[in-house]
Amino acid sequence: MEIIIGRHGTQRTPITDPTVSRQHCKLTINDDGSYTLENLSASGTKVDGQNIIRTTVTLNSHIQLGPTFSATLIELIGMPSSNSNAGSEPNSMTGNQPGQRQSAPPKQDVKIFNISHLKHVWDEFNQTNIGKANEQRKVNLTRTGLGIFTMCAMPTIFFFGPVGYALTAIGVLGNLYSFVGLKNAETPEDRQRRQDAFDDAWVCPNPTCGKTIPAKNYRLLVRNHQCCPYCKCKYIEK
Repeated sequence: MEIIIGRHGTQRTPITDPTVSRQHCKLTINDDGSYTLENLSASGTKVDGQNIIRTTVTLNSHIQLGPTFSATLIELIGMPSSNSNAGSEPNSMTGNQPGQRQSAPPKQDVKIFNISHLKHVWDEFNQTNIGKANEQRKVNLTRTGLGIFTMCAMPTIFFFGPVGYALTAIGVLGNLYSFVGLKNAETPEDRQRRQDAFDDAWVCPNPTCGKTIPAKNYRLLVRNHQCCPYCKCKYIEK
């Protein structure tokens, strides 16, 4: 393992002293746990007061970079991880020795779940949405048409008498019909309850997952999601 020490180095403690080179020296952590420091800068590196080119150091060694900056090695890099020389030790998880081929992790079985029931969930929700939209469209068309009819029928009272009254009455009855239709229309609360019921049913069939499926409808689910993006179980249709 190598650590570059300098203003642009990889040591733990940042260095801002302008007399220190960007890459002033290189510290090598050897396999046996010892440390080797190598100078990389023209302004020089001192270890415990001595100019060095390459030397062995300890965590308590006093390192001087250039003419003004100094610190102990442990202040620069901190306490290295105890796993720094773990490559020379047996793998405690597998029991394999260095150089030996580690055994592959056991292959996990992919769970498979049928999603055909979700088609019925989507069809019911979607057909209800279409039915509600059609009902609302009919009411809106009726209100618009009868409003125009009433406006045109009222002037006929002056020319046709009873006929005009009859046409106006028909218009009034039509408006009453559209009012009743609006009163019986789905409220925002009803719509939210239907949406909540759909969301509760539109979930991954894996009982240990149960997260909401990201696909917006059954067609997208079949086309884009062959498996659950969360638990990775496989989806099939029967």
